[in-house]
Amino acid sequence: MRNYFFFLFFFYGSPALHAGKISGTVTDTSGRVLPYASVFIKGLQKGTNSNNEGKYSLQLPPGQYTLVCQYVGYRKEERTIMMGLEDLQVDFRLTLQEMTLGEVILGRGEDPAYEIIRQTIRNRKLHLEQLDRFRCEVYTKGQLRLRDYPKKILGQKVDFEDGDTSKKKMIYLSETVSIYTADKPGKTKVEVISSKVSGQTGGYGLAAPGFLSFYENNVNIGEGLNPRGFISPVADNALHYYKYKWEGSYTEDGREISHIKVIPRRKFEPLFSGYIDIIEDDWRIHSLKLELSKSSQMQLLDTLKIEQLYRPEGKDAWYVSSQVFYPALKIFGFDVHGSFVNVYSGFTTNPEIDKKTFSSTIIKYTDSATKRNEAYWEKTRPLPLVADEIRDYRKKDSLEQVRRSPHYQDSIDRKRNKIVPVNLLLLGQSFSNSKKKKTLFVPPVIEMVNFHPAEGLVFNPSLTFTRRLDTFLMGRRTFSVTPSLRYGFTNRHLNPWLSLRYSYGKKYAQSFYLSGGRRVFQFNPALPVSDRDNTLSSLFYERNIRKTYEAGFLRGSYRTGLGAGFSLVTGFQYQDRRPLDNVTNYTWRNFDSRSYTPNYPSELVSENILAHQSFTVLLGIQWQPGTRYMEFPDRKVSLGSKYPSFSLRYTAGVPHLFGSDADFGKWKFGVADDISLKLKGLLRYRAGAGGFLNRRSVFLPDYNHFNGNVTAFTQEYLNGFQLLPLYQYSNTDHFYTEAHLEYNLKGFLTNKLPLIRNLNLYLVTGANGFYLSRDKYYYEVFAGFDNIFKQVRVDFVQSYQNGRPWQQGIRIGLSKLNLLSGQDDWP
Repeated sequence: MRNYFFFLFFFYGSPALHAGKISGTVTDTSGRVLPYASVFIKGLQKGTNSNNEGKYSLQLPPGQYTLVCQYVGYRKEERTIMMGLEDLQVDFRLTLQEMTLGEVILGRGEDPAYEIIRQTIRNRKLHLEQLDRFRCEVYTKGQLRLRDYPKKILGQKVDFEDGDTSKKKMIYLSETVSIYTADKPGKTKVEVISSKVSGQTGGYGLAAPGFLSFYENNVNIGEGLNPRGFISPVADNALHYYKYKWEGSYTEDGREISHIKVIPRRKFEPLFSGYIDIIEDDWRIHSLKLELSKSSQMQLLDTLKIEQLYRPEGKDAWYVSSQVFYPALKIFGFDVHGSFVNVYSGFTTNPEIDKKTFSSTIIKYTDSATKRNEAYWEKTRPLPLVADEIRDYRKKDSLEQVRRSPHYQDSIDRKRNKIVPVNLLLLGQSFSNSKKKKTLFVPPVIEMVNFHPAEGLVFNPSLTFTRRLDTFLMGRRTFSVTPSLRYGFTNRHLNPWLSLRYSYGKKYAQSFYLSGGRRVFQFNPALPVSDRDNTLSSLFYERNIRKTYEAGFLRGSYRTGLGAGFSLVTGFQYQDRRPLDNVTNYTWRNFDSRSYTPNYPSELVSENILAHQSFTVLLGIQWQPGTRYMEFPDRKVSLGSKYPSFSLRYTAGVPHLFGSDADFGKWKFGVADDISLKLKGLLRYRAGAGGFLNRRSVFLPDYNHFNGNVTAFTQEYLNGFQLLPLYQYSNTDHFYTEAHLEYNLKGFLTNKLPLIRNLNLYLVTGANGFYLSRDKYYYEVFAGFDNIFKQVRVDFVQSYQNGRPWQQGIRIGLSKLNLLSGQDDWP
């Protein structure tokens, strides 16, 4: 044992065996730097990349090595070096690949690129399934820079609060080191062992170590860019979408490699353009340099360039040794560009994997990930920082310290807390106290003043006070208080109430909610009609569509995640309900043939509710099997699942408790999912069933209500009906079924129509329906266009009542609309 410790001391402690540093610059023959060139040791799983100034560095123990430098489109260069104790500088000047043009390219026959691509397509699955189990270390560096930005946007001065007025600046810089383990198909694990974000102590940087596989038919870069994905240049059906041009071949390590230009056959298809290099006889990808643009049906970004360089692992398999993304975007005067580079090293095939390796957590940040010091990063990062990155770290780290000082926080608060009339009137105004981590939000004035025939002019102010209880920015612990009141100037009813919320959870998100006082409620507790919509409908069209009652109330709820895709909600509510009848017929446009309908669902009942009390309790559980999580040291965050989500909820009216007159029990089961059809778009559905188990004493607010809509604006797509009257089908039936289906083609088919494809419009279609009995059912079908101005959707809707055509109309909504506009905190 003493000899063993002596050996360890000698091996790790002897100065003769300390690693030295080899560094240099990679340029082309004209002196232009080659950013993110791959530099590695031949025969070893050790390497790095140059930074965006072409500089690289590598730690090596003494010995003789063959140093290799590669860059896409350039001839690979090798240098034999003798590494001693002293640092060594080795610069590379790479030359463009000299292409050999075959005679066939000059003939009249088919371009040889097509046969090369056919052979690669035939071998696509073979290469896709190679390296099905591996582990490697991945260094990721991401940065975003501004080339220009406007002085003001929406009347607000653009200020990055960094004391720098120059137009060019770094706005994001992060580094991470991860251990990436994969076991195909479908099992991956990312363990982030170190992470650093400029200007954010304890910040979590981007950890996306997975490499894009162009051997997949559909290359999915992210739903934000295109939910359909993009067609690979070597997909099974690629020849239908791409043209190819053979631009020559070159020899590397005895292998002949063809340089092929990739050209989309049509615009406005999800296609790449650029170059792909194929190793002949093996028919595998050697490297690629591809680009996406707006004409590729890419959203969010203007362009995205992708570079990949492959290296052999053993005799038969190759892996991506480096991968670089270059995003660019111009929007509202902001000119943004950047780079995100992954450097892969320490590649191990068939690593030891046990049952604990893979779990529902697919990304995990270790406890020490954000606690690494600068000495660690100097030793670990494979890409040397460039001068402006060093300045950015120093400047933002210093600014962060300054921003923590009370004097600075007070000065920033004074600046941010200045009243802006536009915000106060239309958007809402926030006032903050950074030292005490407090925020006060005042809703916009336009939401505080409304009109209702049962109240007259309504004044409905509220304030939300929030305090962040954690010392770090991303902590979950917050406490908020919202005092509200509602006063009707005609009926002279004052309704004040108070709401409290406490959010916390070290592992899974949890929250308590408590609210009590007196307020005005809609008969449908899902709140399908906003105050603003009803004000406009009443004043312009003499139509009261928001049916309400008044109640003193106390309600509370508790929500928690349970892990394994489960979440739980439970709650109670007491209401002392009173009817609200119309007290004014005031309107801006008086129709002789129309008057206000009563302030209750007159299509369902013939008189308003009587005063009564109701005490209800509920219990609900939701489960999404296969849910994956991102785990931080203090919490877990759900990343969703490829499987549907199931929910079950039971609500009971408890008789006699606190004088409750309610006595019922009802249930509801639901299933929902978003299904990616890749190139053919996105299919979403929500279906369910429910009913009353007992209905001994059920009052109108406790009925089962369907979320209808009688305005031109859609409130919700997958949980409502676009033409259904609000209360006509509210019921206490023992059983009902409900379903919503939406198919958004996301550019499929419409990309072939000249005018529509230029506007990048999406065709959307679907249906909504419910069934109560053989003579009481309803459905509607719709078709329309989505992505109008990136935000708006317009549908034509036809409804059917008991199988017969009923109503039709146009409905307008927002593309990302998922929640009812008036939804409150009651579960």
